[in-house]
Amino acid sequence: MNATEYSIQKLRSVIFYSLDNDLLPTAEFTAERLVAQDSYDMDSTHLYALVLFRRRRFKAAYNATANMPHIGCAYVFAKCAVELGLENEGLQALQRRMATYTQESKPERNYELERDILPDAVAIHILMGKLYFLLGDTKQSTLSYTAALQLNPYAFEAYEELCKMGTKVRVKSIFHAEAGSLLDADIFKSSPTDEGSKLFDPSSTPRVLATPEQPGKFMTTPRLKQPVFPAAPTRRAARSSTLDNFKQPTLPTDSIHRRSMRGSSSITSRLLSHPLNSLSSSSPAFNNKKEVSGLKRSIGASFSGGSASSTGSSATIQLNKGAEQSLLLLYQRFAKGLKAMHSYDCFKAIRIFDSLPENEKNSPWVLAKLARLHYEIVNYEESAVYFKRLRKMDRTRVEDMDYYSTLLWYLRKETDLSFLAHELYDIDKNSPVSWVAIGNLFSLTREPDEAIKCFQKATQIDASFAYAHTLQGHEYLQNDAFENALKCFRNALLVDKRHYNAFYGIGMVHMKLGEYTKAEFHFLKALEITPVNVILICCVGMVLERLGKKELALKQYIFASKLQPRSNLALFKKAQALFSLHQYDLALGEFERLQELTPDEASVHFLLGKLYRIAGRKYDSLRQFTIALNLDPKGSHLIREALESLQKDDKDDEVVLE
Repeated sequence: MNATEYSIQKLRSVIFYSLDNDLLPTAEFTAERLVAQDSYDMDSTHLYALVLFRRRRFKAAYNATANMPHIGCAYVFAKCAVELGLENEGLQALQRRMATYTQESKPERNYELERDILPDAVAIHILMGKLYFLLGDTKQSTLSYTAALQLNPYAFEAYEELCKMGTKVRVKSIFHAEAGSLLDADIFKSSPTDEGSKLFDPSSTPRVLATPEQPGKFMTTPRLKQPVFPAAPTRRAARSSTLDNFKQPTLPTDSIHRRSMRGSSSITSRLLSHPLNSLSSSSPAFNNKKEVSGLKRSIGASFSGGSASSTGSSATIQLNKGAEQSLLLLYQRFAKGLKAMHSYDCFKAIRIFDSLPENEKNSPWVLAKLARLHYEIVNYEESAVYFKRLRKMDRTRVEDMDYYSTLLWYLRKETDLSFLAHELYDIDKNSPVSWVAIGNLFSLTREPDEAIKCFQKATQIDASFAYAHTLQGHEYLQNDAFENALKCFRNALLVDKRHYNAFYGIGMVHMKLGEYTKAEFHFLKALEITPVNVILICCVGMVLERLGKKELALKQYIFASKLQPRSNLALFKKAQALFSLHQYDLALGEFERLQELTPDEASVHFLLGKLYRIAGRKYDSLRQFTIALNLDPKGSHLIREALESLQKDDKDDEVVLE
């Protein structure tokens, strides 16, 4: 068995385990890794679709299994057809496959004589972690997720939750070569916590309904007994005529920068600092037996076996060890990228995800992360590219589409946003993400009351959806309803204490009210969470300017422009600050650079014209004022005054010459 075959068998077993223990996020993440190994393997497609079905993503599973010449895929397709009300299509698919399906049904195949009936320790630790988090005990939640990972590094959802909470995790202490050997032992016999408490006493609580003397000989699809593992800008837009279907959502009407990642407040001081203790030094070995009729779990396929006699040869042992290490190193790269992402070290995260093999880089999970990361660094065009690729891969995906809808709001792509909102509503009208997309559409078309209703509908569906609270707050802020805006931002922070966008929103409220010290405090609180956010750094600079600290403000703008040399906001604020400090030569260079980056920005041409006038370049000044006037007729009075002043200077020069 080569390394690829080993990885496929390992990943399949992780998925079986995850499905059995209802660890569906882990199952989906692992299934994507499985499909990435061999996207043309129909057994892998069947298993991936089965996970999607269990996740209640019926349309996605339906699309994944359509027209597949595989009985397992046809079965999942038909199950999805029942859920979607497409019974005829499901029946036809099964009839086509049954015509060539020859496996007989025998009575002994209808029963499993040995079957686990209790959840294992990993699943229980993960559930305890969720419960502790919901009760606000982030320390115990962290310990529970840590315990799960120490027992099983492939339980990736536990690691994701730790990252969302802002926990500082030592990645190498989880995903290392020895970690795989942990999966070969009964995890109920060991506890990763210092206390060493047992969840169950195996001697008093039977784990299985079994007849040990008959270990599954009647089963054609036996369960693997080993391993027991898984192993913010101003909004302007014209009114649209595409919104009729979204008018008046059924909810009460009570009452610019919009980005965030979900997480928790507390960063625990307890790190994953101790290497995982090996419970077994054995190496995995497999029976790599493919069957066209569907996925089969061979009782001989085992990840245990501690000697050459069980694996066939020492060469096989070494090969399996190498394959195990390669798989864990791949997981380590995912983990490092995710850790950097939730630490808002976006550039590092992008580098890590970009360095992945192409088959992994093109998986939905990675595409979604790259789209979000480019969105976070205000690289909207590149973010849109990744979101489009993600949508092309799965048009039924709802997850992450709230941020895509906000991205389209920023890019003022009303038609695309309208299509997205309609599609999401058709896919799942009870999803808060769908209502966020609809709310963004109303916001773009300058219908704030309807937008607020939609965001409120999203929070009614899911009160823990911090992003919807924040968007509702921004909508109130745009309409100067400051009390309502503050209430929404505070609700977001109650749900998610690391939701930096809510701190930003509160800062903007205080800034509009002229309370600059309070505004600075909240902007700095947001920067504690995401210290390299260019927009927040510029906000701090703007507050310092209002407080009369122009030199300090300039330092903020310089820092922001160094972080993102092509950030239009940072460059504009830097150039503007240089202008106000009478550093005209430096300001001129910055505005000329800005002119190349933002040729359609009237304010840039206007200020550049003023600088040319100061430098005595009257022809260039006249040209810039004219361009500004054409770009922004509404600001014509200011530009006309500048033109008249320029003409007056010309007349004064003529008088002097005479």
